[in-house]
Amino acid sequence: MTPAVANEYFVFRKRLPLQLAFEAVSREIGRVDPDHVCLEIGALNPVLSYRLRKLGGQWHTVLLNESEQPAFQELLGGNVYVSKDGKLPFKKKIFDRVVIWDVLDTFRDEEAFIEDVHGLLRPDGQLIIHVNRLKRGSLINTLRDLLGFSPEETGRFRAGYTESDLFRVLKHGFDVHAMRSYSRFLVEFVDVWVRFAVRRQGGEGPVSEGSVARIQRVYRLAAFFYWLAYQVDVFLFFNKGFRLVASAKRRAWRPRNAPILVDGRSISEAVLSRAED
Repeated sequence: MTPAVANEYFVFRKRLPLQLAFEAVSREIGRVDPDHVCLEIGALNPVLSYRLRKLGGQWHTVLLNESEQPAFQELLGGNVYVSKDGKLPFKKKIFDRVVIWDVLDTFRDEEAFIEDVHGLLRPDGQLIIHVNRLKRGSLINTLRDLLGFSPEETGRFRAGYTESDLFRVLKHGFDVHAMRSYSRFLVEFVDVWVRFAVRRQGGEGPVSEGSVARIQRVYRLAAFFYWLAYQVDVFLFFNKGFRLVASAKRRAWRPRNAPILVDGRSISEAVLSRAED
């Protein structure tokens, strides 16, 4: 095992949000038949991807960053691809499940990307999407911006998605069966500071051998604060989380755009205008 892969194992064990992400998505995946063919796009961590493959079936992984491929290839062994300009190198209707990790907001035309994914799924296929949940006015958003994790600085077109945002993106070709949030304020508060500290130690992009020890020291210290934050967050059960997982079933692609009146207004806008009068 190379030092890079050993470091990924270490990070997965110490960074609680990665473990929570796996639990949230695997809960929606459920049991995977041995003959099912599955795809994940924008994997968060090679160890997380390895654990997904242990659920069963035949998995393929598409990365958006070529520099990540060696570590994934080493741990997963095969079926690891790098997307070129957002293109997905597969034939139509070959996957039973598709998991999209935190990359939906990196596409300017997200509905076109979802249409491409729709074409890869078999008629009864399942789509699972993991995104940042948008909570307007939250201190976490301000903190992310101050520490250099704003959408503009991380190459994203959105700060996150609400439940209605995801319904809008999926409505043309999917029936949404479940939508759940997780990861509350304190875990996210700790995580953004940990990410900031890791970046200061050279943790952005490929990690050099010299920075591995420093990065692991950060995660070793952070493990206790993640655990403590998670225990306290239990008492905030009445608040929705900062991460959102949606599970949807494929159906025929049929655009469902709101009708537009001759004056350019939607029906809902016209009704509201009439009510104000």
